[in-house]
Amino acid sequence: MSDKYYVYLYRDSKNGKIKYIGRGARITRATAHQLKSHNKELEAWLTKQTFKLEIAGPFENELTSKAVEAALISSHSPTYNKRQEASKFIFRPVGVPDKYVTRLQKPPLTRDELFKGSTTKIILVRITDKDFHDRVGYNQVSPPGDEEVVARVEKYWQLGREDLLENWKVNKKDSPTLLLGISGSPGNQIIIASLEIDTKRWGEVEVLKYKKIVIPLSKASYLDKFGLRGYRLSKDAEIRFNSIAPAHFRIITK
Repeated sequence: MSDKYYVYLYRDSKNGKIKYIGRGARITRATAHQLKSHNKELEAWLTKQTFKLEIAGPFENELTSKAVEAALISSHSPTYNKRQEASKFIFRPVGVPDKYVTRLQKPPLTRDELFKGSTTKIILVRITDKDFHDRVGYNQVSPPGDEEVVARVEKYWQLGREDLLENWKVNKKDSPTLLLGISGSPGNQIIIASLEIDTKRWGEVEVLKYKKIVIPLSKASYLDKFGLRGYRLSKDAEIRFNSIAPAHFRIITK
């Protein structure tokens, strides 16, 4: 007989709080903890005999049971379950690829925390969910691929002012060295890309119509410079953009 997979949970019979969620290929997996468990804290709690055992299933395959288990653990945060790794099955804040999702759960970054390493000047660009003919918007529910993110973040920005570009061509030390793509409104902003600017290539930049440019990047395939991608920004960081298109970027200095 083929295995039938189950998901089970232990609930505190006194207050109803879920203490542990697990899964197994047999119903007996759920009751085995009462005899001996690898989770010693759970085992100790079970000896108090104040629990209620509940079971869901059977499910037709192991993947389904894993999905149900992960979703339940992430939504209930049981006392005796270990911390989960990032997974497409867990309930999580949306906005970034799965491998960065745990960063969304960490404290938001302050303005000062954006300046990593020798960074003293940063270009911040606001990325909306609006699609253009050659670039896609940033949908926080279903983020686009890295190449599409880079294409949206690196262009096209009205930085073509002669005073800026000419200065950066001559004084590379005065140039911004980091480009951050920001999605969301103040209080709900996340960093969708952290890209290193190639300050040696400002001289190659072509000023396009309406003085728009493509910002030169050192390594366009690496969107997590200084490990900033996926973090939220603190509302106190006061990163605000005006609604008009030319003001969808900001330059901040340490």
